[in-house]
Amino acid sequence: MIKGRIMSHLILILMVISFWPGPVQSAAASPLPNLIQQTRFIAYTPRSFSSSGGKIHAATEAGIREDLTLLHPFFNGVITYSATSGLEAVPQIAHELGFRALILGIWDPSSETEIRNVIHAAQKYPNLIGAIIVGNEGLYTRRYLPQNVDKAMQRIKKECPEMAVTTSEPFFLYFETEYRQFFNSHDLLMPNIHPVFEKWFTASNPSQGVDMVIEMVDKFQTTYTKPLLIKETGMPGYSSHDGRNNKDKGFSMKRQRLFWSDILKRFPFSPSQSLACFEAFDAPWKPAEMAATLPGDHSSEAFWGFFSKDGKAKQVLEALPRLPSSLQDL
Repeated sequence: MIKGRIMSHLILILMVISFWPGPVQSAAASPLPNLIQQTRFIAYTPRSFSSSGGKIHAATEAGIREDLTLLHPFFNGVITYSATSGLEAVPQIAHELGFRALILGIWDPSSETEIRNVIHAAQKYPNLIGAIIVGNEGLYTRRYLPQNVDKAMQRIKKECPEMAVTTSEPFFLYFETEYRQFFNSHDLLMPNIHPVFEKWFTASNPSQGVDMVIEMVDKFQTTYTKPLLIKETGMPGYSSHDGRNNKDKGFSMKRQRLFWSDILKRFPFSPSQSLACFEAFDAPWKPAEMAATLPGDHSSEAFWGFFSKDGKAKQVLEALPRLPSSLQDL
């Protein structure tokens, strides 16, 4: 009976979401290949969270609940970047709303609070938490060292032996000889691959960026034998009133939709490789924060969202079929 029910759901998934199978098991009950292939993830920072001048405005539980309610019809998996400043509430709320899987992020690998929070969540919600990401682009920006990441991972593995652990860095770092052994020690790879930051990229040709992402997938395959889940890729989606600088760069909501429509058709999804959508909501506070430490124009960082800051759906969502209710709450 159970077998038949699973098979019927699987057939429905293949019919409705031909490019992206939906989940048939909980993340913790499945090996990594099932987690990767059968969950539609989106990278998520709460709209109620912000940072200005180094001062954190913590996310609220009410705001997180509102955000996840908006995301749930389209995504059954969420990836976070931190486990403090209000984000420690994400696992409970996601559990209550019926999400299939969470991948929890730790922003600071040396933070006892974040490590303790993800361990607590993994132990409390073993059927929900699928993996833990220790750090985000901190090696590239020199916020921490590989040994800081390793130490945190060992601590997590000691408390949660079956939990998959990894970190996340820009794609090119994975191919540098000095980091090869470091990344090989992780359970899966979750790189960030952003064609828009390459000098040759032009916003008028989104498919050019898709070509690069797929080429990088091939390179990962020949370099590593680890499961691959691309955590970040995409294009910013500006509207006509988002400023002259943004318009000059050629980005638009239409071109953002074209990028995602193309990559979801062409990406070689399999049990060993997939990609998450990036990211859930526009974040107008990001450019100023980035400019404080990195010179240059970071205006594009505000508009990667599939939803606007006020929670309105952007054109890019048209590239995704709505998840049937039967797949949200299996």
